[in-house]
Amino acid sequence: MLRHLAALGLTSALAGIAAAQVAGATRTGATLTETGQLIPGWSAKQSILGRAVYDASGERIGKALDLIVGTDRRVTFLIVEMGTFPSGSRHLVAVPASQLAVRGGRLLLPDADRQALALQPAFVHAPVTRTQSAIVEQALQDADRARRTIARLERQLAHGEGGEARASLERQILVLRQAVHAVEEKVAEMDAADSDRWQAAEAQVGQAAARLRSAMRGAPA
Repeated sequence: MLRHLAALGLTSALAGIAAAQVAGATRTGATLTETGQLIPGWSAKQSILGRAVYDASGERIGKALDLIVGTDRRVTFLIVEMGTFPSGSRHLVAVPASQLAVRGGRLLLPDADRQALALQPAFVHAPVTRTQSAIVEQALQDADRARRTIARLERQLAHGEGGEARASLERQILVLRQAVHAVEEKVAEMDAADSDRWQAAEAQVGQAAARLRSAMRGAPA
């Protein structure tokens, strides 16, 4: 995900940064002709994450630990690790990314005060997020395998299967297509679900994937 952050709006979130900042370069073009292309923006991995964050007076606030990408595909918050409490737990705070600036190579929060930030409620990462869902990842892998099976069955049809064998293949292809569509539909519903409903939607993704695997077992080898 980090390599896409410039496109997700990180550049606009960093107030007061020169427009000439370049995150890297790549090659574009056909096999015979290639041209260089500079990619404007900031590399989150190389320029932000893990670096110290300071206030306007130059006092170290903490360390840039994470960036949160909102549902509108823009970087919304910078997660700052302010240190470790005596209990051993880390104190993380969420700061609007629009407050972050870079001056003289330093990451600054000009309007922040370390003591005030320390009193903010701690930010806690969700134990599971929809982008890390093993259930969804398995469902998408099942859908990919089903598409390959559909392509194989369609090739068999193209080779002239007839009679009952042809009808059986057509039925199997239809069942698999419907099952794949059901998985994709449930994944889309989960992506659109709010924070109170997405785990229930995730369970429905798992159920749809189970039905798809069952349909796959009925496919001819």
